[in-house]
Amino acid sequence: MKSSTAPKRITLVLRGDLTERALEKAALLQQNPNSFVNLCVEGMLDAMDSPGSYDPPVLELYNRVKGRTFLTSKAVMTLVSAFVPEVQEIDDQERKFLMELVDKHEGRLTPDIFKGYCRVAKRMNIERIAHEKELKKLQGKNR
Repeated sequence: MKSSTAPKRITLVLRGDLTERALEKAALLQQNPNSFVNLCVEGMLDAMDSPGSYDPPVLELYNRVKGRTFLTSKAVMTLVSAFVPEVQEIDDQERKFLMELVDKHEGRLTPDIFKGYCRVAKRMNIERIAHEKELKKLQGKNR
């Protein structure tokens, strides 16, 4: 007789109002819905049991898919603005470019490097706006 090493399975009920949201997020992350729910529960339990700060892997995956980084939080931006005040003057799209750049940074992140990333993000945003204007002109000629 073979003994199974698979964990015992039981049936739990997910509230109806959560089902649609869970299915949507599972599809976005290309996860089986049951696996997704298990990853969510496991991640939250691990976070609760963790002695320090802990981001569940499923949340990290979701943030990557959505292009978010931990630096998009208002609390972190407020802390950064203490050292680099100009960060409060940028719009949401420019902030997104900035966070993408910082997220890829390796090594020590000094205020001068951060200011350099701010300048690059500003240029990226200006280029984005110019591209959008050009596309609108081209699309307007097609009508």
